[in-house]
Amino acid sequence: MATIPAIRTREEILFDIMQTTSRLYGIRDKDILLERILTEARQALIADAGSIYLIEGDKLVIHYAQNETLQRRLQPGEKLPFSMFAFPLDKTTIAGAAALTKKLINEPDVYAISPDKSYKFGNSSDIATRYKTVSALTIPLIAVSGEVLGVLQMINALDAQGKPRSFSTDDEMFLSHFAANAAATLMHASLTREMILRMVQMAE
Repeated sequence: MATIPAIRTREEILFDIMQTTSRLYGIRDKDILLERILTEARQALIADAGSIYLIEGDKLVIHYAQNETLQRRLQPGEKLPFSMFAFPLDKTTIAGAAALTKKLINEPDVYAISPDKSYKFGNSSDIATRYKTVSALTIPLIAVSGEVLGVLQMINALDAQGKPRSFSTDDEMFLSHFAANAAATLMHASLTREMILRMVQMAE
């Protein structure tokens, strides 16, 4: 049974982030790092599901998605119905709006988003998987240079009974600091990979 996260002090939140970041910096493989960033964020916020997107040209491309509820429904050998897909980088989606405005977006009920906002929730995935998305906490991954690398999205924070709840201000604080550090580890992994490739080319 899921347990509701206890109210943490600012010092405890920052300590958790530092511990998590130190684990991420040890990962050199970008694909493994992306999956670990998503996993660490979900576990810290006790979120049932989540996705991580990267900006590629004028599109947002999903690289990893996790969903505990759907995972439990799978038969042996089955995989979650989330393959790599892309959608235009614009403000009509929650992830796109977060990326372009460079701001965190916290929606307590994605089916009740205010009509005056530029984005809406695309429910095609919910329909296809018979999963009910309720709350969503979405934040851009921004490099020190100001470049937006991608978007991290948490879905359905869980309460003590394992039911969806809204993401709290504590969740927002954690994810804001975590995303900044995650973006730094992504840049570090990318630079490390580029350096290795250059060394291989020189050796050849």
